[in-house]
Amino acid sequence: MWVPPALPTLIVALLLPAISIADCIAIWEAKKHIGETRCVSGKVLRVKEGNRGVTFLDFCEDYLVCPFTVVVFPSDLKHVGDVRQLQGKMVEIHGPVKEYDGRAEIVLERARQLTGMLGKSRLCPRVMT
Repeated sequence: MWVPPALPTLIVALLLPAISIADCIAIWEAKKHIGETRCVSGKVLRVKEGNRGVTFLDFCEDYLVCPFTVVVFPSDLKHVGDVRQLQGKMVEIHGPVKEYDGRAEIVLERARQLTGMLGKSRLCPRVMT
């Protein structure tokens, strides 16, 4: 049976979004993957600016006991965009999982670390259901 040369590429392209979602881990599992580059998914409950303009994406009601956070340094905001749009959204964030202050975190430096950019907005993550 003859298979057109482009067919395998098309199949991979169609299946890639489903594969990427399956590769993401929940925020509760992130600490097990410190030192690895992973995709972590969760709902951003709050976007908060801390000391010296550092922005935090909180995934738990009480950030102090939350096992995972995303950090955006002021110098990276120009590459990331307006992260306030993420509040209330399910997001997938890709990057090295690091440990800081006893919990896992990913530093968001570029918009491409967020899966599913939509439209012309610099920051518009894919909403997952």
